Amino acid sequence: MLFSIPGQTMGVSVYTDHLIANLGLSRIDISTAYMIGTLSSSLLMTRAGIFYDKFGARVAAAGSAFFLGLFLILLSRSLWLTESISSLTGLPERGTAFALMIFGFLGIRFFGQGVLTLVSRGMVMRWFETHRGFAAALMGIVTSFGFSYAPRVLQALIDLSSWQRSWLVLGVVLVAAIVPFILFIFRDSPEDCSVEMEEGVRLRTGIAGRESSPVRNYTLEEARKDPQLWFYMAILFFWALYNTAFTFHVTSIFGSLGMNTAEAVAIFLPISVISVFARFGGSWASDLIKMKYIFYIFTISTFFAGLAISLPWNGLSFFLLLAGMGVANGLFGVITSVTWPKLYGREHLGAISGMAMSFMVAGSALGPWIFSFMESLWGHYRYTGWFGMGFALLIALTSFPVLVKAERTTP
Repeated sequence: MLFSIPGQTMGVSVYTDHLIANLGLSRIDISTAYMIGTLSSSLLMTRAGIFYDKFGARVAAAGSAFFLGLFLILLSRSLWLTESISSLTGLPERGTAFALMIFGFLGIRFFGQGVLTLVSRGMVMRWFETHRGFAAALMGIVTSFGFSYAPRVLQALIDLSSWQRSWLVLGVVLVAAIVPFILFIFRDSPEDCSVEMEEGVRLRTGIAGRESSPVRNYTLEEARKDPQLWFYMAILFFWALYNTAFTFHVTSIFGSLGMNTAEAVAIFLPISVISVFARFGGSWASDLIKMKYIFYIFTISTFFAGLAISLPWNGLSFFLLLAGMGVANGLFGVITSVTWPKLYGREHLGAISGMAMSFMVAGSALGPWIFSFMESLWGHYRYTGWFGMGFALLIALTSFPVLVKAERTTP
């Protein structure tokens, strides 16, 4: 999960200004290339989930780590490739760089944000049932801190060498170290290892134990007919869009407030602390309560994150930003990990998770472009806060009748 970071938004955001300065692209050019590449990757995610179901975690994760490494190595040579291709073909350097960025973003988003994340999370969820939420909580401690602190680590790596060499180092590490690690460690399910689910662990009984999984496994087609699925995917789509846009443009957002890059990146540390507590608490609670309660806490926190950006920058908006972003990021991890096996079973987890991931990847593609377009239109980011609040409120109101009246005995 941690080594998917170079393909995640917080991993790309550190390089945005370097790409703009060195490739001759504008901020909206980079946002557009990011959107096209990420949207293209979203179209492949359901197929990737089906591939995971068919061939297992080791093959899918090792393949995605290998190709993520190769695309990072390619991006590390983007300036040289742009100049070489342009001189050989006579094409303008700006157009060449734009096309190269689309291809590069497609690769790192699909194999990093998409497949490697999907398989790593799905494998853990397949190994647990009554303690699934607690397992997700333990995993979330590391991933929440790692994802939130990653921009500072990547910035330090850039400062030690250069933005090109840092991508090269990450690519080589993925190919040479992470792929062998995956092949040695990953196992698809307890059944593949001839052991029982949660063998040697005291199983939960009562309400929590009965609600840990549905009475049967749902196929992708059956899950699509459940209205609950679409509301969960709607809020995940929205937060992927909004959080990605904020992370992608964080230096620009805080730069408009008179802060430098280091101060902008530093916001992720307190957010990560809150995120860890929210993810641990939400994951633990998911073993005990219905998912709809976590859904609404998540939706409320996204509303406050939007409110923070719409307000003048002061102590109140700073507090709302930390609380809203922190809780939302934590519960986002809970819902993406626990919901699908808890509602629809483990057998077709890859296909259902893959479809959900396609919506999240699509949201993350649109977010940076929407923010950059709104900033270019009005010269600031305050109206993006209104956009966030309106979307969160719409989801909360329309989902209420469906989730409250759901007769399902599972969450």
